[in-house]
Amino acid sequence: MIAIQKRNNPLSNYPVMYSSDPDLVRDRLFGFYKATHFDIARQKSEFAVRANHLQIGGLGLSYCDYANDVTVGFGEDTFVRQIFNLQGEGQYTAGGRSAEIRGGKWTAVLPASTPLRLDFKAHYCQFVLRIEMSALLSNLGILIGQPVSRELVFDQTGARDPAMAALRRRVFDFANDFNARGAFFTDRAAAEVERMVIMKFLMCHQHSYTDLLLREPLPAGSSAVRKVEEFIAANWDKPLDIEKMAALAQVSARSLFRQFKKDRGCTPAEFAKGIRLDHARDMLQRCDAEISVTQIALKCGFQNPGHFARDYRLAFGELPSETLKRGRLPPHLPQ
Repeated sequence: MIAIQKRNNPLSNYPVMYSSDPDLVRDRLFGFYKATHFDIARQKSEFAVRANHLQIGGLGLSYCDYANDVTVGFGEDTFVRQIFNLQGEGQYTAGGRSAEIRGGKWTAVLPASTPLRLDFKAHYCQFVLRIEMSALLSNLGILIGQPVSRELVFDQTGARDPAMAALRRRVFDFANDFNARGAFFTDRAAAEVERMVIMKFLMCHQHSYTDLLLREPLPAGSSAVRKVEEFIAANWDKPLDIEKMAALAQVSARSLFRQFKKDRGCTPAEFAKGIRLDHARDMLQRCDAEISVTQIALKCGFQNPGHFARDYRLAFGELPSETLKRGRLPPHLPQ
């Protein structure tokens, strides 16, 4: 069997299959992943395949590992893929182009409209990031501040390493956070993570709209920033809706981000974090014995309690657990 232990494998709380039965594996690949082809090389060792999958709106992330040499094929679909190699040797073929999936690296963006063939050697492990085209186009329109009027085509010559390394870290953090605490995530936290990953994906890759993303954004007035501040403060307990904020400011999201940074010294997301930290402190100061720091962190939109504790300490000079200890209500005395 593959060396990764079942209990510790990535996204283990979102299992799709873990099996040494080739027929079951084939059924799950065809049924869940919509594969069109599955072939096992002559078995040199025990056969096993594990797959876990997390879906949040238009954003999907799968972990897969293979104990034997396999070939998997897929047809056209509604989403683009990008593969992040964790271990082992692999190769992909798409649109007449073949390339290795090197250890610790990543593929180009694999188009939705092109059939895909994957060839993996034994003990290969990967993450696959999948993003629906509809979600990409929606977020792209928000970033550039205008409708997406032509086809979104990704450059297949390779991504920029520094930007992709940052995206890779973001994807892995996203997987670890959801695996550990996903059951407690609010819709707000999940929606914000989805938006953050998709927008970072669009900014990291070269594509047919990169020129619009890299151009100098049009300025936004300070009155627009004030409107957005008021909107964030009034809706702190809802997902950070970049589309609504850009519409309120009547500029693109990039123009809004730039003006916000110029006027306030922070991004709208950082401003929202400050608002939520204030609400978290208020809750911690007057909560009862039935609630924990983690519950308050999640209620206020912080999906990672460790990051919440760090940000809270930077903001208020003490850990949230210390505020909670002081804020617990004394027990009711008997009459």
